[in-house]
Amino acid sequence: MRNGTLVAFALRQEGYPFARKLTKRTVKDGLVFGRLGTREMAVCWLGIGLKNIDLFARIVEKLRPELVINSGFAGGVRSLLEPGDFVLATNYSSQEIVERLDTSNLFSARGNFVTVNAIADPEAKARLSAKGHVLAIDMESERLAAICRKISAPFLTARMISDRSDEAIPRLFTGQKMRDHKDIVRAIHFAGRMLVLRERLAARVGRLVTSLHCS
Repeated sequence: MRNGTLVAFALRQEGYPFARKLTKRTVKDGLVFGRLGTREMAVCWLGIGLKNIDLFARIVEKLRPELVINSGFAGGVRSLLEPGDFVLATNYSSQEIVERLDTSNLFSARGNFVTVNAIADPEAKARLSAKGHVLAIDMESERLAAICRKISAPFLTARMISDRSDEAIPRLFTGQKMRDHKDIVRAIHFAGRMLVLRERLAARVGRLVTSLHCS
């Protein structure tokens, strides 16, 4: 794997469609190994908020991949972003990797991410937006970037928007009790959206890997 790519997702549900695209798949120590075209790949799951931070550090130190891609979903903060937009976090990516990319063809937008400790509602997103120059939020990227920088592993943070800046994640997905039928309808709608978006995410990550390999 020293010349391969490691793709990290918070949740198995996010990354499974991408892992399924790999050929010659094997599973070892909780990671999925395989190939995307001629590229050696590994896929790992970090847990929300990068709960498995020590495990991730050990994985990177052991595999020594040529590149770590931090992917999954993110909440939109910039008002023009829509669910399904694939975005690049420039502050949580190695500059030399960003410079290799033709980002105009791969990403809907690029800019700074902010890592948060809890799912943000529209009011919290508005406060972040008011501070300026914030593209999106997630719960893992800052910690992952810190590990990669510490051990000099090249990395790129590329995520798909799951919810707009003015949109709240349905209560069911944040561990809260549903209050009425409207909450049920919102949850069903959001679940359907995510089933579609995770397939789109898999395709975009595959395209990103191919672009990097060919550059």
